[in-house]
Amino acid sequence: MKPMIGVTMDMAEGQKQVVQEAYIDAILHAGGIPLLIPAGVEKDAKQIEEVLDGLVLSGGDDVDPYFFEEEPCIALGKVTPERDAMEIALTRQFLNADKPILGICRGMQLLNIVCGGTIYQDLDTQYENPLLQHKQKAAKSHGSHAVTLAPASVLHRIAGRDVIRVNSFHHQAVRDIASPFFVTGQTSDGVIEAMESTKHRFVVGVQWHPEELSEAGDPISQKLFDLFVKKCSKL
Repeated sequence: MKPMIGVTMDMAEGQKQVVQEAYIDAILHAGGIPLLIPAGVEKDAKQIEEVLDGLVLSGGDDVDPYFFEEEPCIALGKVTPERDAMEIALTRQFLNADKPILGICRGMQLLNIVCGGTIYQDLDTQYENPLLQHKQKAAKSHGSHAVTLAPASVLHRIAGRDVIRVNSFHHQAVRDIASPFFVTGQTSDGVIEAMESTKHRFVVGVQWHPEELSEAGDPISQKLFDLFVKKCSKL
């Protein structure tokens, strides 16, 4: 039996719900069955968790700062409260059930918030040190900056080296990291680019978009999805 992987949907203009095909392709290539999860199903989070073997928290718009007890800063982008409610409910349910989660970009930030951490609402206006370009103008398939990986991390074992290059499309980032996470990847400017849980079997967050790099043929990115789906199949 192939594992069934939930992929949270983004909310586009006019309340249309969408998901990038690259997520679907990466999961299919890894041997999983992707199932799309729309906003509005937070009351059914337990039933959804019981049916699924793993969860991908996809990228998208900003998380409402209400959920980490802050007022919106001037540079906060579009927020989608309906999506926040769905993803928070599902994340809590999957964490409690110790089922695998892969948080991507916004998904990594949401993981941290659910566990009690905070994020930078806007790096350009809130980060203390000089920044690299974190919102690249190159194609999604291009690795625009380096990330240094922690030696004991899942990502380091997958990559087999200390430094990888990743794409970058974010203006928010993890600020105060929550327990049970530890930092497993950072850029040279100190921005947190990856984290994983010390408490769960497989809960990993990455700030970049490995699904797009996998689509472009990057073997490390596809290996991340391969391992995630493998962990889901061992339930």
